Amino acid sequence: MTDQEAPPTKGVSGGLRPEQLRWLMGGLMVGLFLSSTEQSVVATALPTMAGELGGANRIAWVVSAYLLTSTISTPLYGKMSDLFGRRIVYQTSISIFLIGSALCAISQTMTQLVLARAVQGLGGGGLMSLAFVIVGDVVSPRQRGRYIGMFTAVFTVSAVTGPIWGGLLVDGPGWRWVFWAVLPIGAAALLVTNRGLRLPFATRPAIIDWVGIVFLVIASTGLILVPVWGGDTYPWASWQILVAATVGLVGTAAFVVQEGRAVEPIIPLRLFKDPTVAIVFVMGFLLMGSLIAVSTFLPFFLQVATGASATRSGLLLAPQSIGISLVAAIGGSIVSRTGRYKWALVLGPALASMSLLMLTQIGPDTDGLSLAPLLVLNGFGLGLIFPNLTLTVQNASAFSDLGIATSTANFFRSMGGAFGAAVAGALLTTHLDRELLDRLGSDRLADLGGAQGLIRSPRVVRDFAADIRTPVVEAVSASVSDIIWRALPVMVIVLVLAMLVKEAPLRTSSAIGGQDEG
Repeated sequence: MTDQEAPPTKGVSGGLRPEQLRWLMGGLMVGLFLSSTEQSVVATALPTMAGELGGANRIAWVVSAYLLTSTISTPLYGKMSDLFGRRIVYQTSISIFLIGSALCAISQTMTQLVLARAVQGLGGGGLMSLAFVIVGDVVSPRQRGRYIGMFTAVFTVSAVTGPIWGGLLVDGPGWRWVFWAVLPIGAAALLVTNRGLRLPFATRPAIIDWVGIVFLVIASTGLILVPVWGGDTYPWASWQILVAATVGLVGTAAFVVQEGRAVEPIIPLRLFKDPTVAIVFVMGFLLMGSLIAVSTFLPFFLQVATGASATRSGLLLAPQSIGISLVAAIGGSIVSRTGRYKWALVLGPALASMSLLMLTQIGPDTDGLSLAPLLVLNGFGLGLIFPNLTLTVQNASAFSDLGIATSTANFFRSMGGAFGAAVAGALLTTHLDRELLDRLGSDRLADLGGAQGLIRSPRVVRDFAADIRTPVVEAVSASVSDIIWRALPVMVIVLVLAMLVKEAPLRTSSAIGGQDEG
């Protein structure tokens, strides 16, 4: 059985006409833009949202609700697309995302906004992962480098422009337009993919592992709530965190048992039996943990040390995005020409480790200009490794498992990012409290609201008197540097794991369309 609506014809990607490929890539890039830009735009608008709707204590949940549902739904989208075909599942994810966006726009309370963000996340979980799955369907691993530049350009543009147009919408028509503006873009993505995604795709009998889905949701929710709640909403040793961790671990064990006996498992355990795939899953988790730990708190450092606004501090990280875009395009082209990719998997974390080592030297006198070359170098490393992690998984997986293998890789990255941000946040708060206590004393520190007070309102530092501002900047510099020192060995582990990856010849065929043209 297939969901074929247009027969494949010989074209640029083995089985697609050039016109169809253009429509397809256009739709996928719009979907990627939606998913990659929404988080940065919403972050810019959060203080205004909280001020209008009240419930500032729920600000974190506006972000966490999206993170929770998007992470949990990622492997489900991959599996469902393997069973029912890519087009219907991808368009479903866009539709749910748009419904969630509309609900966000009409929210009247913070509780409603949190629930609407959860719905939006259910759709967002499929936008990014399925885009790479579909590219894996229509473009062979050997030729995929030709399209890396387009996708990385989308990430670069969204990273650089997201805070800008988010700020313009908040200061202009209002924060609700952060969500209303998504609707016409999403509608365009639906129209484009309706035409470009008419692909021949062999489906399988839809035996859905409902028990596995329930255990996956329970396990993922418990595990994600540990870093989301820990050290912020509840103390790490609180009963709430212990219950969440227990639920997560027990749910994981039950999920593994269920997947071992399910006829059509949500995440087939056979994926983990392939050493290459298993290593890449671990690499993705650690890589995102290390990256998020650093990128989350570099803007905090810039806001405190240089007095930069939240928007400007985000823009000062643009050199990293530019480095990712440039090297991903160049590296992808080299991989396509040579058919070799392990060099990129090894060189990427090596460059990233080198940049982290240099970033440990940040101090009170560090400014955005001096950080730029280090961020470009970091971007070079990430631009080599990120695309090739996906490429390695897809090249090692059977065509029938392409969707779930790709989305599972994204699932591990999302989990790594969540844990990286949470652990780094806890470490930063502890270290910063100690540094501030040593420099200011307990009474003055209490007046400032402690480390948590500074983290939530870093812009207030610029108004401090010099005798307070100087020790605060020194304490923040030392604390962020400590986080980078801790992220460095994690990146080194990624490098070691990359060396263990066994390079296999890149396939010259894709799931749809057969052999590449010579």
